[in-house]
Amino acid sequence: MKFRRKNREDKLYEQWVEHGDLPAETSPQREGPEEGPVSKGENKRVSPVVYISIGAGILVWGICLVLLFMESC
Repeated sequence: MKFRRKNREDKLYEQWVEHGDLPAETSPQREGPEEGPVSKGENKRVSPVVYISIGAGILVWGICLVLLFMESC
């Protein structure tokens, strides 16, 4: 996702410099890439199986609550 955003920002910057009606010497220089601490889990994606199992767990708990409520009435 970052790759697409970077390309879009670069394209917008180039268009801004080209069509900005500014002299070449007054256009600001493009800043370098953002540097910062990289966390270990930044590039990891969560598997859809995790979401499915969470949804199934919530569904089971909901059914249990409904059954418990029906028996108490």
